[in-house]
Amino acid sequence: MQKKEKLSPYAYGLPAEARTRYQEKLAYNKGLDRLPDPYAITKSEWVNDPSIWPELDFGQVYLYLIETPSMFNKSAMKAYKSLEAYRYVESGHVDQIQIYDVNGSPFCFLKADVIGSMKIRDKPHQPWVCLAKDTADIYCAHCTCLAGLGEMCSHIAAVLFKIELGVRYGVTQKSVTSEECKWNKVFRKQV
Repeated sequence: MQKKEKLSPYAYGLPAEARTRYQEKLAYNKGLDRLPDPYAITKSEWVNDPSIWPELDFGQVYLYLIETPSMFNKSAMKAYKSLEAYRYVESGHVDQIQIYDVNGSPFCFLKADVIGSMKIRDKPHQPWVCLAKDTADIYCAHCTCLAGLGEMCSHIAAVLFKIELGVRYGVTQKSVTSEECKWNKVFRKQV
């Protein structure tokens, strides 16, 4: 693993304090190793293959959403299907989940474009989540929206919900058909 990973133009454009926090979230192993900046990974390196997603479950999503400072709390999670993030998934506002396996590390990145419900013509937000490959524990997350700087927003939660639903419905299981790819393509295109 390289000690110094290149940052994306997005990361360089962040205010100094936010950029420092962004770089810190990409460090692991007590700061000895660094993950690449997901926004600097080329489009061709991301893969649409649900069969290699970590087996994320609702308990992991719940704990991450509750433990990360955000608008999510225990009472909101009791009615998670009414959350804006869950509605993004139901209404097709979450694009295909793409995965990037970080070679030489215990982590992978998953990302998807997410269109806000009110501003369908606006550029989609670009959240990513970093999961442990073997346990699917959520290590960190980020989104290009303002709330995403703090590692939690509805767009990040929507990506987590879509991954969890895919795992729960079995689309991550190896199949001789391409059903998992069909399921993952459900996305509302911009009008």
